[in-house]
Amino acid sequence: MYAHQINFALISFIFFGALNLFGQSEQSNEMKEIHSDGQIDTLYFEFKPIHVTAYPLNNTNLNVPLAVSSIGKKHFQYGQKQSALNEALLSVPGLFAMNAENFSQDLRVAIRGFGARAPFGIRGIRILVDGIPETTPDGQAQVDNIDLGFISRAEVFRGSSSALFGNASGGMINLISELPSHTSFYEAGLTAGQFGYQKVQFKTSNTIKNLSYVVHASHNQNIGYRKHSNMKNYILNGKAQLEIDPLSNIRFHVSVANSPTANDPGSLNIDQVKADPRQARDVNVKYQAGESVSQNRLSMVYERQVIPQFHFEGNLHFTNREFANKLPFKGGGQVKLSRIFWGGRLMLINSGSLLKIPYHLSFGLEIGDQDDKRRRFDNLEGTKGDKTFDQLEQFQNIGAFIQQEWIFNKSFRATFGIRSDINKLKATDRYLNDGDGTGKQTLNNVNPLIGFVYSIRKNINLYGNYSTHFETPTLNELSNNPDPSSSGGFNPGLNPQYAKNVELGLKGFFNENLFIEMAAFNIDALDEIIPFELPNIPGRTFYRNAGTSFRKGFEFGLNSRLSKGLQMSMAYTYSDFSYGAYQTKSGVFDGNSLPAIPKMLLYGELSYFHISGIYGMIQLQYTGDIYADDANTVKDNAYQLMHMRFGYKKYYSNLMIEPFIGLNNLFNTSYNSNIRMNAWGGRYFEPGSGFNIYGGVRIRFE
Repeated sequence: MYAHQINFALISFIFFGALNLFGQSEQSNEMKEIHSDGQIDTLYFEFKPIHVTAYPLNNTNLNVPLAVSSIGKKHFQYGQKQSALNEALLSVPGLFAMNAENFSQDLRVAIRGFGARAPFGIRGIRILVDGIPETTPDGQAQVDNIDLGFISRAEVFRGSSSALFGNASGGMINLISELPSHTSFYEAGLTAGQFGYQKVQFKTSNTIKNLSYVVHASHNQNIGYRKHSNMKNYILNGKAQLEIDPLSNIRFHVSVANSPTANDPGSLNIDQVKADPRQARDVNVKYQAGESVSQNRLSMVYERQVIPQFHFEGNLHFTNREFANKLPFKGGGQVKLSRIFWGGRLMLINSGSLLKIPYHLSFGLEIGDQDDKRRRFDNLEGTKGDKTFDQLEQFQNIGAFIQQEWIFNKSFRATFGIRSDINKLKATDRYLNDGDGTGKQTLNNVNPLIGFVYSIRKNINLYGNYSTHFETPTLNELSNNPDPSSSGGFNPGLNPQYAKNVELGLKGFFNENLFIEMAAFNIDALDEIIPFELPNIPGRTFYRNAGTSFRKGFEFGLNSRLSKGLQMSMAYTYSDFSYGAYQTKSGVFDGNSLPAIPKMLLYGELSYFHISGIYGMIQLQYTGDIYADDANTVKDNAYQLMHMRFGYKKYYSNLMIEPFIGLNNLFNTSYNSNIRMNAWGGRYFEPGSGFNIYGGVRIRFE
């Protein structure tokens, strides 16, 4: 209780300290990073409009009629443990991440509640790396092959993104990797911490004439806070850029990842959590639940300024993923998946004027193809048994889009966009012992976007938008058919979910030291996809549609410069999400709150960067009550966490040495890092780690 009071007091101090700055205009220096060559780079947060690379109309964050957050280098590189993506995303309003400590199930990210259903991986949110989709055409993404040591910043689009990116209800996250350096350097890093955490990484970069490149390699392993939660992975990333001429360039990105071990400790009921939060579910140990993954990825981007008014961009990408999973039950409890997905995008951006009204126009075509070879075998307590399922699954997407921004005057601009998607799904049943489940279906959708931005005064804008969005079931969700008479194929009773979104917001720089953003939204969804389990197969997840659901919410973000080198950030999220009409054989859930999403989130951060190279950060998180089931009979109580990290970045001629230390969960708060919604037998909870320390060092030679 005392720790909770301290956390609340610190958060209150940060909040009211920011209010005291409102209206001040005192000039102060921005936070700086000084390199050995004397060059000075500004550390985010920059108090000026920021260019948004993933938005097709070449705009800043202030002129986009959507809620956009930009996460800078300090959240990725400075003293971070770099074990999971949620470390860098804590400051984003409206975003909630769980499952960061179970590497077998991967990180689960929800934006405005979309994505919360995922028992593993990320749903409903488009993940891009340098503008290239990490998300498969069917809407599923894993971030286990993305190394945070290779990422410099991120752009987060909150809210409907289907008109821009297709199969995405909740939004989009564009991770931007490090740019190649103009000068040669070599960098090595070592991080170690409690619960057996170790990370070794190496980075090098150089420019040779018109060719520049950066290469990053890492090895990560962890025993884990809970039993049976150890993991190990190896990741190699390479990025090269060739300037063909002053008007065109081509970029290549290669990624190779291998995770031979990632065990799943499983979820527990409340009595088991109280008895021993570090224990694993006994069935998970018995069946050796966990996964192994290998993935290879190649992408290419070509850009050319055709004429001053026309910009062309095209990309191609290819990914191969091999996946083996052991689930905690016998029948079909081992999964072998071979996945190939590829795609491309062509886009043309035109700037000009019509009837003396300036405009920006983008239009293009996007294709994607995903082929999954899915097989299931009996799990004989860790040994592969007889085959029970063998199916080829295909998801093809063709999307065409157009978006135009009209700049009517200095104060007002309007955006109109529309995207049409054709999605073709096919299942070929190759296990005919129980009948032929071969089938196919087509899911088409058209999604418009209408938005405006009105400048109240310089660098303070009011914005609004109306849009629709859709989200198809993934191939994995469709292949898990709860009908006991099913003979393969897809679940015919599982439909895509649709939604309408209305949003109004305000964002801007109220003085040289204060940036504020806020957004209010209302989303009406139809056929929301909900996970559930069956009593005769506990541990296997199935999916169904929930009829209607409603989302009303408010988001607030603040960045303030308190003094030279000292900065404060804050994020507040209020979510009123509920079912409209939703009934199953087990009950009537009309009016109940959506599970796995807290009603309130609060985040506060103080960061300090001194010109000498000393830096430090204090982070505070408050997560409100979370329901674990559709019936709202089980609730995970609110909790508060506090984290701290410190470092010293010192240059000696061409040598840089950066020691750092971090303290997580400073007050040893008991909490759950994941909620498995609608799990059978009350097994909703995955306890998070207690107080832990990590430290490391980076050495760089230029």
